[in-house]
Order: sequence, then structure tokens, then C-alpha cells
Amino acid sequence: MGFKQRERRRKAKAAAKSAQSRSRESGSSADKWWLTLLCSKQCCARCGLVIREGGEAVYRHTPREVRCMPCAEQREDSKGYRPSLKWEQARKRKVGSR
Repeated sequence: MGFKQRERRRKAKAAAKSAQSRSRESGSSADKWWLTLLCSKQCCARCGLVIREGGEAVYRHTPREVRCMPCAEQREDSKGYRPSLKWEQARKRKVGSR
């Protein structure tokens, strides 16, 4: 691999990384509610229900909050949640293993 090709790759990776971080910093996705699978045990911010690792919950990054599914459906501000990439990938694996 030549010098110019390596340099093009480095620039492309740097551009992709800065675009990704800009999206997080601007708040375009940080304030939205996401349906996700939990990596650790969490409790709901509304009712205090403990949700186990691997369970589904609705989450937002700024300000950080986790809600169980019944609370997310009841509260008006979190009703418009969207599935996260992690949730979609897990769903594909589950459907593909049938």
C-alpha cells in the first residue's frame, strides 16, 4: 500500500470520526428517546422497577434517564422513542436464528 493511499484512508477515517462526534455534541441524537437493550442492571427513573441486564428499556443520553417500557408508553415526552442500532442488530440475530 502506497503512501498516498494510506494518507487518503487516514483522512477518510478522521472525517468519519469527526462527523460522528459532531452529531453527538450538537444534541441531534442525545435528546431523543431510544429503545435499547441494557448492558447492566438499571432501575426505572419513574417507578423504580429494576430492569435486568439484556432487558429492553427506553433511554436518553442528555439528561441521562432510563425508563421501563410501561412508564415510557404512559409518559408523553418519551412516547416517540425509536429503536437503537444495538436493538435492531439483536432483533436481526434473534429472527435469523429461528
